[in-house]
Amino acid sequence: MARFDRQLFWPTLVPPTPEQVAANDQMRAGWKASVNDGNWGLQSEIALEEARRMYDAEQERRKGADTKAGVYLAAVTALIPVLVSLLPTLWSDKSNKALGALSLAVFALAVAYVLRAGYSAFCVLRVSNAHMVGAGDISRCWSTQQPAASLAKSIAIKVIENYPGNNAKVSYIKLAHDYLLRAFFVFTVLLAVQALWPCATWVVEEIFKLMAPEVRRPLMMCFS
Repeated sequence: MARFDRQLFWPTLVPPTPEQVAANDQMRAGWKASVNDGNWGLQSEIALEEARRMYDAEQERRKGADTKAGVYLAAVTALIPVLVSLLPTLWSDKSNKALGALSLAVFALAVAYVLRAGYSAFCVLRVSNAHMVGAGDISRCWSTQQPAASLAKSIAIKVIENYPGNNAKVSYIKLAHDYLLRAFFVFTVLLAVQALWPCATWVVEEIFKLMAPEVRRPLMMCFS
């Protein structure tokens, strides 16, 4: 027997278990220890270049998620008045009640998807911690015997510390994207229902007419 997939109907982000959180923290701590204990003085310029490249890539990933979230949030804000204006066309005294009820149910699901997409995009834009190399880090690096290697290590550690926040942003923007795709699909279903309902009603009525038993009327003789 097929099981109902809740994530397919209403996707959510599953929070990590305490064991997974501890494992991730331990993994990042191991990365930091490896960076701090590594000998980066042999080719410090190459190490500094690679550290900057990784830092720039993480910054671009963060900015890309924020940019998409802003676009999605603006689209949701613009869609809400349009959706509200559609309500009178879905239910009226002259419309078919079954069609109106089905259209309202599909419309409510589509609106729920749009609102959930907006909330997911808002979660991306919420204030979060961002770790970056500051003046104090640079001053500390230049007080060592190998300033370039020390700076490369500081940048690499900041990259590691930015992983959780950036991963959360990317996860939420993917969630917003999934909800917008579902909203588009449901709106397509709504348009199909509105367009095909009259034809389907006519076909059903014709089928019932053909399946109805033929009523024979007895002949009556008239005498004059």
